[in-house]
Amino acid sequence: MASSFLLHADKGCDKDTWPDTLQGTRQLYDNWAKTYDPELKQHGYNGPTATVKALVKWVPDKTARFMDIACGTGLIGEELLKAGYSSIDGLDMSTESIKICKEKNIYGRLVCSEVTTNRLDIDNDTYDATVCVGCFVPHHMNEECFPELARITKPGGFLVITMKQAYFDTSEDYNYGGKFEAAIQSMVQQGKWEVMARDHVEGYFGEHNGVTLVFKIM
Repeated sequence: MASSFLLHADKGCDKDTWPDTLQGTRQLYDNWAKTYDPELKQHGYNGPTATVKALVKWVPDKTARFMDIACGTGLIGEELLKAGYSSIDGLDMSTESIKICKEKNIYGRLVCSEVTTNRLDIDNDTYDATVCVGCFVPHHMNEECFPELARITKPGGFLVITMKQAYFDTSEDYNYGGKFEAAIQSMVQQGKWEVMARDHVEGYFGEHNGVTLVFKIM
């Protein structure tokens, strides 16, 4: 199932390709966990590498504490570790993916949870940087969770989001573009964060480009 899904995703990944519930999405990743790493690497998934490259500029302190949101099987954690960071926690809705993360011995605390408008089991102002790579996808996460991501990040810390450019640009097809930008500006107007960067990511996933957004929490 997962391999077939990924082939469709690489060709376009329209909204109808994804499961239409959080439960279905969780089951997809539970089934996919054991083959997730090699399949994404085979299809040219560049999100983790590009994101950590951006992070080094904004978070030079190697002792900084990170939260890897939707950490999956730990691809972002691996890149953070290579870059010299060692204080990394992770969160994911897939219990099978969490098991893979534990085997890799990269993360400190691992939280099994989805990210919605509900309060996470994480204290205010915990992390120097919160990282979200490849999780703003149909039926995964959306702009409604912005306040919660900001809450767990320290004032002066950074929230970094990397996603497929098409999801950010196209509101009608993916329900992100218009709402996403409006929610970003609402957080700016509320004094919750400042937009620091919008970086183009060439070859984010195969032939599809991406964007990395960097926010400084106020």
